[in-house]
Amino acid sequence: MLIDLARAKDQLGIDQADDFENSRITHLINQAIGLVCSDIGRLIYQTAADVPEGTEAPIILDELQTYQLANLETACLLQISSLDSNREVEIVNSMAKNPAYTTAIKQFKRVLIG
Repeated sequence: MLIDLARAKDQLGIDQADDFENSRITHLINQAIGLVCSDIGRLIYQTAADVPEGTEAPIILDELQTYQLANLETACLLQISSLDSNREVEIVNSMAKNPAYTTAIKQFKRVLIG
């Protein structure tokens, strides 16, 4: 898994022993990964065996270099923070304006030519 519950709690500054918000945080993890996939135009899978036939340009976590994996994790963690901090606001701030996020996803963005 790209981001686990413990990593997300650490990002949000939530005590690991506090189980009260686990369901909400798990939802934030899934939402953040989905937003990253949408921004880069590619789906993320753990192993090559997980990739459905016909999937175009998948990202396979087990095949990434350490720094590449760290960049994807950073993008997801930044999304989690943004989703959490904007949960009571009607409009979610665009992560496209966040330089750290933009840099983290840069190498993974799918560019269609033609």
